[in-house]
Amino acid sequence: MASLHPFRGDGPRTSNEQEFLDALAAYITGWAASGVSAQSFEVVARIHPLVVMTDVPDVDVPAGTCTLQVGYWDDRQGCRALQGEWGDEYLLDSHVYSSDGLTVFGLHEEPAAYGALAGKWLERQLQRRVDRQDWIRKGRLVQSRWVLPDTGKRVAQTVNTNWFVRGAPDRVTRVR
Repeated sequence: MASLHPFRGDGPRTSNEQEFLDALAAYITGWAASGVSAQSFEVVARIHPLVVMTDVPDVDVPAGTCTLQVGYWDDRQGCRALQGEWGDEYLLDSHVYSSDGLTVFGLHEEPAAYGALAGKWLERQLQRRVDRQDWIRKGRLVQSRWVLPDTGKRVAQTVNTNWFVRGAPDRVTRVR
């Protein structure tokens, strides 16, 4: 199936996935979120569900290690579902039923409605505050962690196996 959406990566496998992606792309086009455009998103259709993901801007970790991911399920019989989460390089493996994630099932709507819901959730997540917490030992930065301060969810971290850190961070900086 020919892909008309502006995202990178795979094209949709079905007309319903195309409708979902078109609605998501239309929603993203109207965003005021800085640093993110439709071209910032990648589509992965080699697995089920269809996954749309992007790196989170301003989190200084290697690409793919702090992402926002949305999975769209469509069984072609009107049974659709949507899942969104803060993740990493592994697709849809960090989902928890909390205010940080997105879970939609049992909603009898067209694929475009799911695309709009996904866009709204992604926009809200990209507008959330992110803090960087740093631990410093002997004048050296030994570990950093990025968290959502409103819920305390850790969204990324650096790992230095030479240091085990505990306790409060030595420095907290707002990155977004």
